[in-house]
Amino acid sequence: MVDKDENVKKMADLLRGGSTMLSHSCPDCKIPLFKLTDGDIICPGCGRKVVFAKPHEVEAVKAQEEESSEIEAIVVQKISRIKLKIAESDDPSELANLSKTMTSLYDLLNRVRREKK
Repeated sequence: MVDKDENVKKMADLLRGGSTMLSHSCPDCKIPLFKLTDGDIICPGCGRKVVFAKPHEVEAVKAQEEESSEIEAIVVQKISRIKLKIAESDDPSELANLSKTMTSLYDLLNRVRREKK
C-alpha cells in the first residue's frame, strides 16, 4: 500500500498538471478524487478511474447485466443440446447444419461475454 506522503505527492502532481480536486472521496481509500484535464475522474491512491452514475442509470445497467446473463445461460444450454445432436447424428447434411448453428451460437456467446466486461 502507498503511504500518506506518496499520496500527497501524487495529488500535488495532479494539481500542478491542471487537474481539479473534487469534493468527493474514493469509496475505498477515502482519498479525494481528481478530475483530469481530459475529463476522466481518478483516485490518486488507488489509481483507478471513477465513474459517477445516477440511480436510474445504475438500475438500467443492472437490468442489462441480468438480461445478458439470461441470454448467456440460454445460449450455453442450446450449445449443450446441439453437442448431443451432433454426437447422435450420422447424416452429413444434418451435421453441416448443426455445425453452422454451433458456430453461430459460439459467436453469440462470445459477443455476450465481451459486452458483460
